[in-house]
Amino acid sequence: MFNKKAKRNFRQRKEESSDEDDGKKDREVENGENETPVSVLRPLGLSKSRGISCSSRRKKIRAARKQRRQARARQDFIPLDGDQHGMEEEAEEDHSEDSDDGTDDHQRTIQFAPKLKTIKERIAETIGGSEDEDDSADSEEENDRNVWEEQQIGKGIKRHKLSSCDYSQGSVKHKKKVDIPETLPAVTIDVIKRRITGKLESLREVHRAREADLRRMQLDMECAQASLEQLQSSSSDEQHRFYKAMRSYVQNLVECLTEKTVVINSVEMDMHTLLIDQAEVLLNRRREAVHKESSHLQQLAYSADPSSNGTEEKQKESQPCNLEAACKGVPADSEPLPDEKAELECKTADILKRAQDIFSDVQDEFSSVKKILAKFNEWRVLYPESYYNAYISFCIPKLLSPIIRHQLIGWNPLKADGEDFEALPWYYAVEDFCHGQGYEELENTDRETLPLIVQKTILPKVQGFVELVWDPLSSEQSLCLTKLCRRLNNDYMVFGGEQSKQGKAFMDAVTVRLRNAVDEDVFIPLYPKKFLEDTSSQQFQFQDRQFWSAVKVLHALLGNITLWDGLVPDNVLMELALDKLLNRYVMMILLNTPPGKESVEKFKKVAACFPKSWFQDVDTRSSIPQLRNFSSHLVQTTHSLCKNNPDATCIRETVKDVFVLLGRIKALNSVATIAEKYHYEDISNSLNLL
Repeated sequence: MFNKKAKRNFRQRKEESSDEDDGKKDREVENGENETPVSVLRPLGLSKSRGISCSSRRKKIRAARKQRRQARARQDFIPLDGDQHGMEEEAEEDHSEDSDDGTDDHQRTIQFAPKLKTIKERIAETIGGSEDEDDSADSEEENDRNVWEEQQIGKGIKRHKLSSCDYSQGSVKHKKKVDIPETLPAVTIDVIKRRITGKLESLREVHRAREADLRRMQLDMECAQASLEQLQSSSSDEQHRFYKAMRSYVQNLVECLTEKTVVINSVEMDMHTLLIDQAEVLLNRRREAVHKESSHLQQLAYSADPSSNGTEEKQKESQPCNLEAACKGVPADSEPLPDEKAELECKTADILKRAQDIFSDVQDEFSSVKKILAKFNEWRVLYPESYYNAYISFCIPKLLSPIIRHQLIGWNPLKADGEDFEALPWYYAVEDFCHGQGYEELENTDRETLPLIVQKTILPKVQGFVELVWDPLSSEQSLCLTKLCRRLNNDYMVFGGEQSKQGKAFMDAVTVRLRNAVDEDVFIPLYPKKFLEDTSSQQFQFQDRQFWSAVKVLHALLGNITLWDGLVPDNVLMELALDKLLNRYVMMILLNTPPGKESVEKFKKVAACFPKSWFQDVDTRSSIPQLRNFSSHLVQTTHSLCKNNPDATCIRETVKDVFVLLGRIKALNSVATIAEKYHYEDISNSLNLL
């Protein structure tokens, strides 16, 4: 836009200068200056005045063009199409002038038709026409832009005036609001002293803050200096060599254990298969014996053959009553036969020999837990930061799992005389790594290595024994299992707090196995009353043995309840022990037992299985709902004893035992009723039951 304005101004100046030159020439002609002789002009066919004016005009035009070229050369912009067009016009004028200088008007060839134009001239005309249109459009846009700029400038000037007026008014108002007091307050020494004291305190605070910053900076400098000295003393090449050697060692260790894991799994599976087969043989033998004897006694009870009755009478005479022996304890556990036991020991020895040969071709550096942990301990001592950043304590349990399982192949958690897992070599090595010298300075992750190994390696192995080998009717196996679980929970917190995935799976396996034992291994036969009243009959003795077997299962469920407490939920134990076992099977025999000392003895054996924790929070005086049938039948038995024996001295000890049982299950209302009706308040008072 600026170039176009400059061009327009230049053209206006040129026209004005040309008009002035023309006027000056006319004045010179009128005054007779620069006259040319007429004799010279006449041969040319020109008048004197015309020749003088033309020559002077050419000179003026040439001078103006020269001046215009010089002005264009001095400008610091590139001329656009308009200037180019002007230059072309000037070139044409120069050419016309040159042609005028050489020929006269009558000598020129008159063109009666327009001359044909070349292709270049046509393209130039087309471009020139479009450029003219663009120039006209640009001029219109330029005019609109100029109008808009003038409007904006006008608005800005108005706003500036208004703001200056507002500012002047505001300053006047502000000046009006300021009130300068006529008199200033008096300055005393106390005021000066307070100000100086306040300033001094502020400076002291600043000084203390600066001193604290200085001490902190000095401490940082000391730490930086110590780090610098440590870095200068230690070589990066040495650290790099250590990491490289550790990487190579771990890779070789992983490859070795990966190869040996296949063999360990095979040997471990053979050992488990051997124990599972033995457990199935004992279980099937017990179930088959119970089924066979039950079928035989059922035939004897409902057979009309007199010969069978005679046989039964002979058996009565030959077999004495063993009720007293049965009341003294539960039946013994099933044991394998001598031949089976010898075969089992032989196969076990062969499997253990195969297990010893697994790492016979491996160096101790890759098979000894102690030496493996020594490598990681060296890393922990030399470069603790990288050791903890690599979370090595969480990798060690999985890394050592094959070696630990190899040492646990001969371990049986269900045998009391077996070797304990804490006596194996791997345990001492891990314990020394986690709780050795200076363990107080270790992080929590290192101290949790041993519990993680127990949780991820020991517990799954025990779970396999529970699912496939454990017999809940075996007192020895149940006692060993519950003691082991209690120790794992107390020492390693395997089941405490938020129960882990392995802990939850283990307790689910225990619950399923107990439920199967109640559903499949408890059997109480039913016989006519005449056989049950005769304590010497085979039916009575068989039913009595089955009763004590059920009590044995109940004892396995509840006798060690303090060990299962917190592991198996109480509602699950109550469902299995009370709803399914006691009320479905055991109460059936207790209801059919004649009232007497024998029945009270059975009540005592059953009640001894109930854990005290079930009755600690009982607020009522009538026991828990699941034991109402048990307590009511015990009360009825006591009433029958008191009515059948008017002499209270002979049944006094029996009544005392009943009071103890009722007090144990918190059935205190029943104790008060019996004591008041039969005058046994002294017994209840001596037991503090009222």
